[in-house]
Amino acid sequence: MPNEHGSARQSGIRTTFSRLRSGGCVSDVRIFSLLWRIREGMAGASQRRELVELAADYRPDIILMQHLGGTGIARDELRELKESCDALIYHEADPYSRFVHALPREAREAGAVADAVFTVGTGTFARNFERAGASDVQWEPSVFDPERFGRERPRANRHRDFDIVMVANRNRPRLRGLPNWRDRIRFVNYMEKRFGSRFAIFGRGWAGPSAQGAVAYSDQSSAIRSGWVSANWDHFAREPKYFSDRLPTSLATGSVHATTAHPGFNQIFPGAEPFLLMSESMVALGDRIEQYLTNVDADERIEREVAAWEFAHRHFRQDDQLVRMLNRGGAGIDQSSYEPLREVRVDALDEM
Repeated sequence: MPNEHGSARQSGIRTTFSRLRSGGCVSDVRIFSLLWRIREGMAGASQRRELVELAADYRPDIILMQHLGGTGIARDELRELKESCDALIYHEADPYSRFVHALPREAREAGAVADAVFTVGTGTFARNFERAGASDVQWEPSVFDPERFGRERPRANRHRDFDIVMVANRNRPRLRGLPNWRDRIRFVNYMEKRFGSRFAIFGRGWAGPSAQGAVAYSDQSSAIRSGWVSANWDHFAREPKYFSDRLPTSLATGSVHATTAHPGFNQIFPGAEPFLLMSESMVALGDRIEQYLTNVDADERIEREVAAWEFAHRHFRQDDQLVRMLNRGGAGIDQSSYEPLREVRVDALDEM
């Protein structure tokens, strides 16, 4: 049950499942895009019943659910799904605090019923599920889709339009926004003031000399690679081990990345100092960027970009994450048996 709606499709997940099936790592797969169906106007109650009946008939070994917020699914329906399989796994890659932007009811219900829950932080994010009754909460980082980004090693391009680029939309919530949303705006303003025309911000809602306009999700690579450094300031800046997909996507594109430092990053990113610039302070992060651009010549920058690409592919691929989650449910997939399938060209699985 993938997290997708509108025109977006989890192509990386669908392609990975297709490879796993064609390589004999799994015997069969069914995809039921519940959120997409409901967002497309199909009746929620009938679609949830169709899902439950499909599971009861199909009897899967594992049911993997992602981001159930907005689906209306109830605990009784989740219990029926659990009775149909050997392991019910829930993956919530969106960040939620406790009171402001709280965990959706459907996610709390899934946490209480699932055999294992995966979330993107080890502090409040994990405790949200523990308070809901989850017995097995695991950390899984945000990842990048290797079908969409970083398919080839970054080329040795010595010309860049900018020194620093940032890809982010400017959100102005009507009521209360995500934590640290004002800090992100302050960070953009600070970067524009400090670096002037050397800095560019791509995304909706920005004005001023650094604003470059919106960029499509799949076109981020060209925006990121138009600068020597990609930058970001996180929402949920104090959540341990949390980062959005901005970080792995930037590294996978072949970019030296500057970002907010979170507790636990020293455990996640050993040896990443040459291509990952971090600080809890905007000014200090600006200093680190300036020092990098001043002291590192073009040849070494290109070497660090390749090292960033390699690091992302070792640690943050979406297909590797999918295998880890399936294995938590008892799939027993040998990582070495899947790795040769990564480059096998297959058609992504359609919804069934």
